[in-house]
Amino acid sequence: MKDFHCRDAGMKCDFVARGSSDREILDQAGRHAQQAHNLPMTKDLEGRVLGLIHDEDSDAHRQSMGSMIP
Repeated sequence: MKDFHCRDAGMKCDFVARGSSDREILDQAGRHAQQAHNLPMTKDLEGRVLGLIHDEDSDAHRQSMGSMIP
């Protein structure tokens, strides 16, 4: 399973998209960006999100989860 944390993109937001493919996560992130942040999913934003998708068993995921601790 893979995920994307909105806060990793610099937002003060706890949204997390999860899925088995990058496309599934991009679709979720695109809807979220539009609805929650009024941001269209541009090619630049898509590239940024793709770079922040990681496997849930990776060090990057553990770092994202660790940043949730106040």
